[in-house]
Amino acid sequence: MISSSVTMPHPFFPEGVATMIRRLAILGLLIAACSLISWGQRSEPGKQAPRSPDFRPSAEVPAMPKALMKFPRTHITRAKFPAIDFHFHGGGLKSAEDYRKMIQLMDQTGIGVICNMDGGFGKTFDENMKVGEPFRDRIIHFARLNFEGINDPGWSARTAAELERCFLAGAAGLKINKVLGLDLKNADGTYIQSDDPRFDPIWEMCAKHDKPVMIHTSDSYGRFLPIGPENERYEAGLWRTSPEGNYYKTGQPAPGVIEKARENMHARHPKTRFVNAHMAMLYYDMDKVAALLDKYPNADVEISATVQDLGRAPRMIRKFFLKYQDRILFGSDGNPGRGMEEFWVPHWRFLETYDEHFDHPAQLRSPTGAPLHGRWRIYGIGLPDDVLRKVYYANALRYLPPARATIEKQLAARR
Repeated sequence: MISSSVTMPHPFFPEGVATMIRRLAILGLLIAACSLISWGQRSEPGKQAPRSPDFRPSAEVPAMPKALMKFPRTHITRAKFPAIDFHFHGGGLKSAEDYRKMIQLMDQTGIGVICNMDGGFGKTFDENMKVGEPFRDRIIHFARLNFEGINDPGWSARTAAELERCFLAGAAGLKINKVLGLDLKNADGTYIQSDDPRFDPIWEMCAKHDKPVMIHTSDSYGRFLPIGPENERYEAGLWRTSPEGNYYKTGQPAPGVIEKARENMHARHPKTRFVNAHMAMLYYDMDKVAALLDKYPNADVEISATVQDLGRAPRMIRKFFLKYQDRILFGSDGNPGRGMEEFWVPHWRFLETYDEHFDHPAQLRSPTGAPLHGRWRIYGIGLPDDVLRKVYYANALRYLPPARATIEKQLAARR
């Protein structure tokens, strides 16, 4: 009998070659096993993503290729009906001249009213209201919560009182940004979520004055996934030179944690009306958006910074808009520096036409001009006029009664 410790020569290869082949075969099995493990570890929505590889700078993303196929284009210069932009960042509006220039752009693009999410709090809010007073029929300010001192005793009562003062001074609503849930921490280092009891007096103050809460919770789902070619945000150009804005290795809460807290908030405050920014950051799974709207009558959504994703699935998204036409508001996440042709017009084409394969209104672009939030083009959903009216202005007017006169005036001027 031959001992198992003795290696017999391969009948066709010399002994050294046979040994190398056996080693390569074993290595191949190990690589395959690692691939299966890696596949099994891929993150699912709502679960903490596994650790990503160490960040390595990569080359800049190339420019978008120009399509060789000719596509019909609907020529639009402004929205079909006067739009209320329920999510606009007007922090750059510092003077009366800034306001006049902004209104000129609004007239060109067909925007009737904008809701400035950068209205501020305390003294900043007062300054914005003073400068914007002559233009308040077109540019409406939301208070923006100040989280400073949140771990100090009495923060909730002081903040709720200041919020009430802002409402009485003309604030149309309250803006909450994504630091709540992703960055804001307790004294012990744990993350503060939207269902924290410290916010109960604030949500109740909004209900008392019947003011909407524009709340941005969580972030783009790709930001929670590993940096690398399989991440479509990376493929589009994000994180090529810096990992900033990617949460994969940071230990920050997973989307599911933030989403669960948001549901608790909606459930605990049924009289408070919440407009969830950016399709509640659930645009990657429209069934989740539907579930949120179905379960919570006090939840609506707005579309800002999601057109680049919604426009990839026009038939599915059109059905969604038709079904939830009373729950969707128009928003852009724009600012005074956004250009008409590259930013505003794509919104109108997406909502109003069946145009195909056109550039989306990218929020960020690389030095080559390629969109950093989606290396693709989009398709229009061709909403009927009755639905367009709701998305553009009617749904928003439920939250902004004073804006009705402005919208009716603009509608009359277009007849």
